Amino acid sequence: MANHLPPLQLTMRIEPGCLGPDGVEHVEQFCQFALEPFNRLGGQALQWTLIPRYDKQLPEIEYGLGQHRLSYAQAKRYLEHWSLNLDEEEEHISELLSELIDQFWQR
Repeated sequence: MANHLPPLQLTMRIEPGCLGPDGVEHVEQFCQFALEPFNRLGGQALQWTLIPRYDKQLPEIEYGLGQHRLSYAQAKRYLEHWSLNLDEEEEHISELLSELIDQFWQR
């Protein structure tokens, strides 16, 4: 059944400060750099968009299906159809983000 469901869309806003004091100059390039590795998380169940987080009033992560925004609880229930746990996926996000920041600066 899960193979016929559309992927959960995740929009993640990347804080420029996580890239250091001049991160604002590099955050857009980092978002492009990190997109492919993020798209491997969750396989076909997740579709990522990475953008800079210039407005701190906007959430760090937003969930959606098509044009509809989902709450965290709705997204969590939806991923259960894919046999994925949103809490575990978010742990992977933190680990991956840290690794990618290191890789970004080493290239």
